[in-house]
Amino acid sequence: MIKIIKNRKKNLIKMLMVLLLSVPVAAETIRFGMITTPDHAWSRLMQQFKSSLENSSSNAIRVRESRFAKVRGESSIIELLGRGQLQAAIVAVGSLTTLDPSLNGWLMPYQFSSAAQLRLAAQSDDAKAMLAGLERHNLVALGYVFSGMRVIMTPTLMTSASDLKGKRVGTFPNDVFYNWYRQLGADPQPIQIQDIRLWFEQEKIDAIDTDLATAVDLQLYDQAPNLMYTNHMAFPGVFVVSKSWWAALASGKQQAISAAFSQAEKTTFAALEQSEKADLQQLRERGVTVKKYTETDFNGVPKKLRDFYYGTNERLKRFGMAQEY
Repeated sequence: MIKIIKNRKKNLIKMLMVLLLSVPVAAETIRFGMITTPDHAWSRLMQQFKSSLENSSSNAIRVRESRFAKVRGESSIIELLGRGQLQAAIVAVGSLTTLDPSLNGWLMPYQFSSAAQLRLAAQSDDAKAMLAGLERHNLVALGYVFSGMRVIMTPTLMTSASDLKGKRVGTFPNDVFYNWYRQLGADPQPIQIQDIRLWFEQEKIDAIDTDLATAVDLQLYDQAPNLMYTNHMAFPGVFVVSKSWWAALASGKQQAISAAFSQAEKTTFAALEQSEKADLQQLRERGVTVKKYTETDFNGVPKKLRDFYYGTNERLKRFGMAQEY
């Protein structure tokens, strides 16, 4: 009888061991937030990040988009990151300027003329200090990300910058955008991406400040078939993670995440110039009238705005002045 009981115990222990070994280890899930359209450079970067990280970790780390965060917008994304309820995001620099006003240096009108110049500026000490400062707000920045320059699309043809006077222009919610359009005599209207088409339909706006990828994705050529090809402002973003979540990760996972981001950022940046050309060509093929503008078409407003912001923040000034030489 005793021998039978011992055998049963051995068999039970074996069965428990098999069950324990067969239970899959729960995968680490990274929920990310972003507001861009599907074919935007940042959306493609995040998809490459997801693919690279899941493959390199053999799916031990999963990457999922938060639809809730996408609908709520970037201010909500920043709050969720700060509370550790969202793990990662790509956030526009323009949404982070309330945390560090020197980040407005990236948004100065006609401050940058090429993607290569943006890339070089991101390597400066001041640009790195801007990212490091975000840790005070429970955000860890893994690096900058870049997209196309800003342009303006309108339902009616504009023949000069002065035609913007009195027009309601849908803009990104940021003071530099507001001041830029006020200096041009326009009426800036903060708007979310998902509302652009509706606001055109409801005639709430007369123009939209956007980038080419968003214009193509939202088919804005149906409502605003005239492109003021200004390239008046850069629009970088930052790939950020929740500091509290990041600190709890094993160093191996941190390294894997950083490597996946770096790879995705390099790949996306390398394709940016060609993507811009393809988007512009597609708009032309859709019947969009394209008129090119340069800084000289804006009667000194770009320099006036740059000088004003240089006087508001020493780091912003150093960063901006470095781009002029």
